[in-house]
Amino acid sequence: MPEGDSIRGHAALLSPVLSGEWVVAAASRWPIVVDRLVGVRVSGLEPVGKNLLVHFGDATSLRIHLGMNGRWRLSAPDARMASSLEHVSVRLHTARGIATCLDAPRVERFRTRERPLHPTLRALGPDVMADDFDPVAAAASAQAASETVGEVLLDQRVACGIGNVWKCELLFLHRVDPFTPAAALPMESWVALFRDAAARMRRSSARGGPRDTTETAGVDHWVYGRRRPCLRCGARIRTASQGRDLPRTTWWCPQCQRAR
Repeated sequence: MPEGDSIRGHAALLSPVLSGEWVVAAASRWPIVVDRLVGVRVSGLEPVGKNLLVHFGDATSLRIHLGMNGRWRLSAPDARMASSLEHVSVRLHTARGIATCLDAPRVERFRTRERPLHPTLRALGPDVMADDFDPVAAAASAQAASETVGEVLLDQRVACGIGNVWKCELLFLHRVDPFTPAAALPMESWVALFRDAAARMRRSSARGGPRDTTETAGVDHWVYGRRRPCLRCGARIRTASQGRDLPRTTWWCPQCQRAR
């Protein structure tokens, strides 16, 4: 699932094709989301955590969440498109190109002025990648939670943008057991986690391309998705399902991330 750094990268990639341009054609497997968009200007793109907002001159906005399988594809303005919309979540055609979002499970259009009332957007915590992100405030919210550290890092109500990859990698880098109760992790450790998350995700977004959490040539991840021994100590990387409402697989090193 794309995380905050990926969504920022998508916004940067799509902006030259969409921002400030007039929609000359639009399509979706859900026709209501593109109703009467032809002839409307795209006023801007805004990444918010794991969501991408596309704002239009008719005072409406699209919220696009890519889920596990969603992806964007750019095409030349004169490219021929397949007639089937089976996988097309939204397609916007401007004079500069065609931006197609495929297989995204959540695309919805809403009145921009009603954003403060939007049930999903209003529930989001501060964006980890925002310029005004406050790691101390996020840490205070996190430490007050009743779940484990791994669950809280994925809780978009505490801070939005961190996904499962960054959760696993950050906890490894900071030598924190993912199953530690949130309240048991010292405040300074929470602040360090959120501060590091913001810095690393911003660098990742600026670089573009595949996410590299190690910043080491030839090694993309420390623990996430690895079936080999730990790169730091040689112990066997472990995996377990974590979370009640939406369980996710957690990867961690039991030696480097010993329970406190």
